Amino acid sequence: MGIAVIMEKTSDFYADAERLREFAREYRDFEATSWDSLPDIELYMEQITGYLNRQLRVQTRQDREDSQVLTSSMINNYVKSGLITRPIQKRYDREQLAQLYMLCSMKQILNIPDAAALIRYLTSKEHPISEVYDAFVSDQHDINEGVADVLEQVGGVKSEYDLLKIAVGLVLNAAAERLTAELFIGRFKVALLNVKHLSYKRKTV
Repeated sequence: MGIAVIMEKTSDFYADAERLREFAREYRDFEATSWDSLPDIELYMEQITGYLNRQLRVQTRQDREDSQVLTSSMINNYVKSGLITRPIQKRYDREQLAQLYMLCSMKQILNIPDAAALIRYLTSKEHPISEVYDAFVSDQHDINEGVADVLEQVGGVKSEYDLLKIAVGLVLNAAAERLTAELFIGRFKVALLNVKHLSYKRKTV
């Protein structure tokens, strides 16, 4: 009896399928702000959390309206731990916006210190944070396009069972890609350790 219910297209199935198609459209339409388009004025804590949570909205659970990827206490902890550049007089600029955006985008896969060390390692005089950030959001957009393609497959599924099979495929893909990412990062473990213990220096006016 239970299997028969799962195999049918219920009203919930159509509602879920439509939500997934809407999510696919959001994924396809979303593109993080480029470096040149980031605010060129310094922002205070409330402004930066509001701005980044809007930017990171597509990365949150869509069924949780009150969810926040970033809070003021998180930012304070990142600053105290030296994971992002310390603000001047409690004001944050484009560099810190970019650091926080990349950090929050990766923290569901990597632990925070590893993600911060990876950003710091990629950023150098030869590769300034503006270049690293723009490459990051460009890659993210391409990946989101691929996810949207998968989500749009729900229009052709025949049952809730098939919908769940797509979910399983996404889980398996995520697990394989996470393992691969960890292998790559493990390959450069020594290099990352060399920068992980270093804190960002306080900026000067």
